[in-house]
Amino acid sequence: MTKFLFNCLAVLFFSQLLNAQTMVFGYLKDQNGKPIELANVSLGDNQTTQTDKVGYFQFKEVLASVYTISIGKTGYVPRTFTITVSSDETKKNLGDDIRLEYNPAQAEVGMVTLTDDELSTDEGSSLGQTGIGLLQSSRDVFSRTAAFELGAYWFRTRGTDNRYSNIMFNGIPMAKAASGRPNFGNWGGLNNVVRYPYEMVEGNNVSDYSFSDLGGTTYYDTRASSYRKGLNLTYSFGNRTYQHRVMATYSTGMLPSGWAFTLSGSRRWMANGVIEGTYSDSYGYFAAIEKKFSDKNRLSFTAFGAPTRRANSSPNTQEVYDLGGKNYNAYWGWQDGERRNERVRRYFEPVFMLSDDWDLSQYTKLITTVSYQFGQDKRSRLNWYQADNPSPIYYKNLPSYLMELARRAKATDSNSDVSYFLGAYQNLYNAWTNNDESITQINWASLYNANYNAPLATDPYTGETGHRATYFLVDDVVKDKTLNAAIHLQSQLDTNVKFFLNLNYQNLVSENYREVNDLLGADFALNRSSFLKGDGTDASVDNFNLLNPNSVARKGDKIEYDYKLYSQFLTANATTRINVNRWDVAVSALLSWNGSHRFGEYQNGLYADNSYGSSKKQNFFDFGLRGTLTYKINGRNFIVLNSTYYTEAPTLNEIYVNPRLANVVTPDLTSQKINSNDITYNLRTPGFRARVTGYYTKIKDGVEVSRYYAEGLDLSDYTPAAGSVVTNIADVNTFVSEVLTGVEKDFLGVEAGFDWKIIPTLTFTGVAAVGQYTYKNNPDLYIMTDTFNGMPYFGKAYIKDYKMSGTPQKAYSAGLRYNSPDYWWFGVTGNFLQDIYSDISYLARTLNFVMESDHYAYPGANPETVHQILKPQQYQDVFMLNANIGKSFRFGKYNVGASLSVNNILNNRKYVTGAFEQGRYSNYKDLAIDKNRDEFYSSMGIQNKAYSVFGNKLFYDTGRTYFFSVYLRF
Repeated sequence: MTKFLFNCLAVLFFSQLLNAQTMVFGYLKDQNGKPIELANVSLGDNQTTQTDKVGYFQFKEVLASVYTISIGKTGYVPRTFTITVSSDETKKNLGDDIRLEYNPAQAEVGMVTLTDDELSTDEGSSLGQTGIGLLQSSRDVFSRTAAFELGAYWFRTRGTDNRYSNIMFNGIPMAKAASGRPNFGNWGGLNNVVRYPYEMVEGNNVSDYSFSDLGGTTYYDTRASSYRKGLNLTYSFGNRTYQHRVMATYSTGMLPSGWAFTLSGSRRWMANGVIEGTYSDSYGYFAAIEKKFSDKNRLSFTAFGAPTRRANSSPNTQEVYDLGGKNYNAYWGWQDGERRNERVRRYFEPVFMLSDDWDLSQYTKLITTVSYQFGQDKRSRLNWYQADNPSPIYYKNLPSYLMELARRAKATDSNSDVSYFLGAYQNLYNAWTNNDESITQINWASLYNANYNAPLATDPYTGETGHRATYFLVDDVVKDKTLNAAIHLQSQLDTNVKFFLNLNYQNLVSENYREVNDLLGADFALNRSSFLKGDGTDASVDNFNLLNPNSVARKGDKIEYDYKLYSQFLTANATTRINVNRWDVAVSALLSWNGSHRFGEYQNGLYADNSYGSSKKQNFFDFGLRGTLTYKINGRNFIVLNSTYYTEAPTLNEIYVNPRLANVVTPDLTSQKINSNDITYNLRTPGFRARVTGYYTKIKDGVEVSRYYAEGLDLSDYTPAAGSVVTNIADVNTFVSEVLTGVEKDFLGVEAGFDWKIIPTLTFTGVAAVGQYTYKNNPDLYIMTDTFNGMPYFGKAYIKDYKMSGTPQKAYSAGLRYNSPDYWWFGVTGNFLQDIYSDISYLARTLNFVMESDHYAYPGANPETVHQILKPQQYQDVFMLNANIGKSFRFGKYNVGASLSVNNILNNRKYVTGAFEQGRYSNYKDLAIDKNRDEFYSSMGIQNKAYSVFGNKLFYDTGRTYFFSVYLRF
């Protein structure tokens, strides 16, 4: 790689001496001879321009060679042809009669149509990872198919999620500092204004507007004059994440006065979803105003946002799905005859931008943007104090747990108890199979009754006495205030050399706290831990805030945690592009700084010495170098090589282990090291296009943080800090934050795709993505708990060669599409997905899992049995059939169209879109029993399927979905 980059820099230096000699130009018209404005015209791979008002386009200083001209515009059939530029030509006139055929069916091709699944799912779920893919539709058949066909089934290109992709509006990055991922919901429903990115750089290619990342860069230009002039009205109806959608967009274009305006609005809503108890309601707003002061200077203002309310669905074990069906959702129950969901997400984070475009000269342009984003993201959930978990899928509320109690009773020869538990098992099993909703759903009435009968308590600060809440609803709140500034400079240094400079600054203040949403009939909630046994003093460890000990919280009050995160980053990125004969070279360099710290507003009783006030500041200095080398064999055959090495600072979620509790930072923290390489062969002919890519990416020094409740932790080798309240450190049950450091991952694979125009109206496409995504080392594991003040090191997590989860590792697609000359189309596609794995529990892969003491393993624990117990589950390969049909009409200046798409026509409900192991049993003894229950069920004469108490939790595909849309444009 070093040699490659050295050669790139050498080419950059010597290319200043080279000059091309020919100007290529022509005029583009429609079938009626009228000029076509703003059509995209490309010469080869890296030279692009647009037609002006008379349809004119030109390329200056073109080198002698053979080139493919590609022309495209929404609503027209794309066209490609080959030209030869000779060294003795000073001008090459392509004529004034280059024609494009109008076809409204093409108006929908390549449009970005993100659903709520992609736009606003919770971070970390199996959803929420596909939004980037849907933004990466292009003329390339593989990218287009991976986005719109495979992406609909949560396939992630090259295995990386959207933490490694870059979405930008006018140079401002949209990724959240906490997770590194964008919240697509912040512009949800604004499809008309985010449909056509200004720049879309896929994978490992070089971007003009950022250093990019593994998932590429998508750049939006929101100047009012950049949108199609006229009115666009759309109505859609579907059954996936919303039932109804209305959108309206109007753009004036650039008026003679020098002003341009674009307005867009939408609403998407669903009263009852396919998954029981889910609903959504979302609005979208967009406004852009532009003032053209001169031909060289324009000022633009943009504002957009999307207030959203959405009820979520639960991941379930296979036992729950078998009892309740694939559409079962544990998060809701009936209250006064209406469905009420405990997990509702509400967010609204509007963005305001001011941009200045200044043409410093004929060859140099400067774009400066300042933005401010604020708002809040609230996620509700049930909470409880000194009570049982009210969830119907809490393990103690399922039939499998009663069978576990029967097993324990049999082990102690308590035959009467065995009979009791077997009877209780059968009763509960019958209640589930008969869908007794007082058992199978949240029983809101029982929660209110528990609060009406709760013990009395006294507010020590007001003297008020009332019922303290046993159950209450809380909101986890994030309020971000983000200031961004970006500068983009681009210059044509020579006829074949371009230079780009990008500077970005961000300042984030993130306020995070929990507040009371609904007391469910109680008078107040106690601001104390239900899991710690305090001594009743003002310094008791069960106090969430020693600054205000023994306090209570009413509706709207903060409770349990309150802290702020401060983050700043500064990046500088320079890129140079050079065209020399058949070679195109692009080199991009990065320097960046990232600094952050936490400030605790509460002094937690357990972490009294390390929770209140400011933490130590964490600073990361990063760098990177990326290169792209393109060799044009001729006008139809190209070879592209991409290579990069860079470091990337950890996100806030990776830096602070559990910021709700304390200022504890991940041990041995450092930036990730990312090395990625790929090589591509492209073939482009008028009737056949194909590409094949081989890629290899290595990520080192990654961090994985997960949080859950674990049983049977052995902490006897570790000395707790002052304030710990563990009573038996050899057998601890507690909430843990599991931290994996120094993680190394490999992403290896091949991508291939082709489209073949069998006849002018019929196209056949084929795509294959064959990947292998694995952990490549045994990283270090640390534990932070809610009961043990300290951060024990649990040694190595033995996960080397385990497959990664979150996406099918292999995917194939084949389709036919018919485009009628009468402006209607029909397409059908078959998709096959393979190698789908569950996410693993890291703690179960440490020595703590197999060792009963310092010197002895658990009885029965040997390499064979441990391997069998810990073998991650691989889920069923699946086939999905999709189809779409549409018709477009043109009545003078009016364009009308309708389309219908149906996914998963065969209604395959066996596809697992995401799964994870529960880490509850953290030792071999308990997990071995949990995994092998068939024999006990048989011995008890139970004919029902045997289930683990803590089996994997998973999501299934929602089955057959449809989407109908009709539009009017003029």
